[in-house]
Amino acid sequence: MGKVYLVGAGPGDPDLLTLKALRILQLADVVIHDRLVSREILALIKHALVIDGGKRQGQQERIQNRINELTVRYARQGRTVVRLKSGDPMIFARGAEEWEFLRRHGVDVEIVPGVSSAIAVPSLAGIPPTRRGIAASFAAIAGHRQNVISVDWS
Repeated sequence: MGKVYLVGAGPGDPDLLTLKALRILQLADVVIHDRLVSREILALIKHALVIDGGKRQGQQERIQNRINELTVRYARQGRTVVRLKSGDPMIFARGAEEWEFLRRHGVDVEIVPGVSSAIAVPSLAGIPPTRRGIAASFAAIAGHRQNVISVDWS
């Protein structure tokens, strides 16, 4: 049995990949990537089968089911599979759902966190998410949620 890595690609700049993410991408047999992973990061993949797992509006569930099936199939073939997600796989992504699915199917899975765009993008723009005397905390809030018409902000 192979192994699946849920890898965060960060905000798109290859220089912001973690060393572990880069190492695993270089060892991968199969990489299934999200639509938002940059071309520059995909160009770092030299020897793996690369599969576009990007979701399209109205097809998210069908495509997610296919991604789940592919990760299990390739892992059962003994391959090293990378599920490459933009940002961090556990922030505003289906990383937790994919991890649970793989575990239920007896697949060895490891999470490799990525640099979250919630932190990286403001920081790169010179906007500190926190600053002594001004902001002691911050919140990351999704712009949309599944099956929720409105959010009770109170």
